[in-house]
Amino acid sequence: MSDLSMQEIAKHLRKPTGKNGKEVAKQMNKGNQHLCLNSYKLLKPKPNSLILEIGMGNGFFTKDLMGLNHNLEYIGLDFSQTMVDEAIRLNQKLIDSGKVSFINGSIENLPFKDNSIDYITTTNTIYFWPDLSKNARELYRVLNPNGKILIAYRPKKVLDNLEVSNYGFNKYTKTEVESLLAEVGFENIYTEEISEPDFHIQGKSLQMIGLYSTGIK
Repeated sequence: MSDLSMQEIAKHLRKPTGKNGKEVAKQMNKGNQHLCLNSYKLLKPKPNSLILEIGMGNGFFTKDLMGLNHNLEYIGLDFSQTMVDEAIRLNQKLIDSGKVSFINGSIENLPFKDNSIDYITTTNTIYFWPDLSKNARELYRVLNPNGKILIAYRPKKVLDNLEVSNYGFNKYTKTEVESLLAEVGFENIYTEEISEPDFHIQGKSLQMIGLYSTGIK
């Protein structure tokens, strides 16, 4: 990990691949812990719901989401086959229960029917969406009426202090993400801001903030 350049790390943050991708994913678990766990709590899935997570990485936090209510079903979708394989390895017991599955796929063309998902959650992926409006419409398409979306991300002002975000990241403000959700048809749009413990990197201490934008179809 320490041998990788910032450009290489950024590449694996977008799409972890191979041995180095697995190592970057382990570091992502540390950096994303608060963001992931907070997003799951704010999602508040009801019993007997189907949840789709876009970009679950190695699925380290899937167990936490599944523990939030009774009889939940979960699909984790990632366009990195390396991450799908790791998620399957780490969550075999949940997979054996028949309630959890992990698939390789892209936000550009989700392999789900219209109006088939109750909740969609995604953490630290919006920076890498190929076509913001088109991809948001695809998420809207597969959500059930009254279904809920939650996008968790770092605000632009935080990412601007992280060198790695200069390589292939598209950075957004709360207003931009809320406008995106409204544009594709979501209603009751709201963003929660939660402060986290400072993050120490390259000899600097950075104040970390998580934004959680939600909308209802």
